[in-house]
Amino acid sequence: MNTLAWDVYSPFNVGLDDIFHRLESMSSTNTNYPPYNLIKVDNTTYEIEIALAGFSKDEITVETETNVLKVASKTKTGAKEQVTYLHNGLSKRAFTNTWQLGDDVKVSDVSYTDGLLTVKLEKIIPEHQRKISYKINEELPAGRHEYKKVLLTE
Repeated sequence: MNTLAWDVYSPFNVGLDDIFHRLESMSSTNTNYPPYNLIKVDNTTYEIEIALAGFSKDEITVETETNVLKVASKTKTGAKEQVTYLHNGLSKRAFTNTWQLGDDVKVSDVSYTDGLLTVKLEKIIPEHQRKISYKINEELPAGRHEYKKVLLTE
């Protein structure tokens, strides 16, 4: 059993164990294949671009479950084509990559064009946390009285 660096904090956290388990799951699952880019478009929009040359969109799955985004290749069923390669420089091997998503992040769009899979992510900001600009009135609301200003002196 691996001893996690944050196990020392276990006696002091209540309800945070899920966060530590998420961090642990991130440290051991991803590989460098296929290559990908993480892009921060703005404060609420992110994109993951994954290079999948040689794959068709029918050979790729994109799914989320319990805040985990999973992109994987499907295994082909049926007869394999027998090809003799003189040089096989294009890798088309099976893969599964996962990314941990925050509780307030959802997948907004998935597209596949010219061998590039793009997963757009959106951070959901609750209405009460969004920026709101208020109009400043010149008059006091009905029912409120104007108070006399009193100069305080010693």
